[in-house]
Amino acid sequence: MRTFPRVAVPLAALIAIAGTSAPAAGLMIAPSPPGGRAISADVVIVGKVVGFAKEPVQAASPYAGAKDKVAYQVATVKVETGLVGAEKFKEIKVGTVLPPKVDPNANPKLPRIGGPRNRFGVDLKEGQELILFLVKHPTADFYVIPGMALPIDMKGEQAKKDLEAVKSVAAVLADPAKALKADKPEARAEAATAIVMKYRAYPALGGEVDQAPIAADESKALLKALGEGDWSMTNRRFDAPPSPLQAFQSLGLTPKDGWVEPVIVGAPGAPPIDYGAVQKDAFLKWLDGPGKDYVIKKLAPKPMK
Repeated sequence: MRTFPRVAVPLAALIAIAGTSAPAAGLMIAPSPPGGRAISADVVIVGKVVGFAKEPVQAASPYAGAKDKVAYQVATVKVETGLVGAEKFKEIKVGTVLPPKVDPNANPKLPRIGGPRNRFGVDLKEGQELILFLVKHPTADFYVIPGMALPIDMKGEQAKKDLEAVKSVAAVLADPAKALKADKPEARAEAATAIVMKYRAYPALGGEVDQAPIAADESKALLKALGEGDWSMTNRRFDAPPSPLQAFQSLGLTPKDGWVEPVIVGAPGAPPIDYGAVQKDAFLKWLDGPGKDYVIKKLAPKPMK
């Protein structure tokens, strides 16, 4: 009988193969789950589109450091429920990039530039009621919608479930200390996941960041709570809330931190391995050893020059 060699593969590589890393070029990128969108946004609201500026507004492309200007349609959105960072708003301006106009004289045999507005992902309409995940435009006086944080239309039963997921994250971010003192370990783990991912979130519109350590006591509490959660990757849905495994991966631990990436030794015909469970086991051992004095670092955008 033919035999096959056993292969040792770093766990991070297997997770990437399993599809938790960034999608390959050319694949369609789905938006983040609702809870993840709330974590990465500056402002999250339930709002109603009540009007638009009469003329398009010219402003820099919606990326940090961009110099080229594009046309925006700027909507006025009435804030019905402020969820994250919206305490000062009764209305908020939201800009969406207008597509380039189609050249009527273009050669029909050549690729067409421009097209319908929805080709750009967002087409706000007056009267829409939406959950909006917004980021401040780097230079203009309005907010924009990142490509991975598309709005959620409030029509339908699924929107109600999505809103509850967003409210859960919003409650944690509003009072992190209280959330970390929840009675149930799974609730503490969910809170720690949201807080760590907020601290470790890179700017939605790009740009350089600084890193600064948070308070050592808070870091210790967050890491302990992550270890109380469910890291399993088995049967995990894409639209599930962010997991402690994702929060751990955002830390970016290296050998300098005393972290040693687990190696999976697999063989054909062996039972499936829950890579998340293996990673959790390694994390708990690290936390009891080299990670005892590790302090989480918070990312903050560098001021633009």
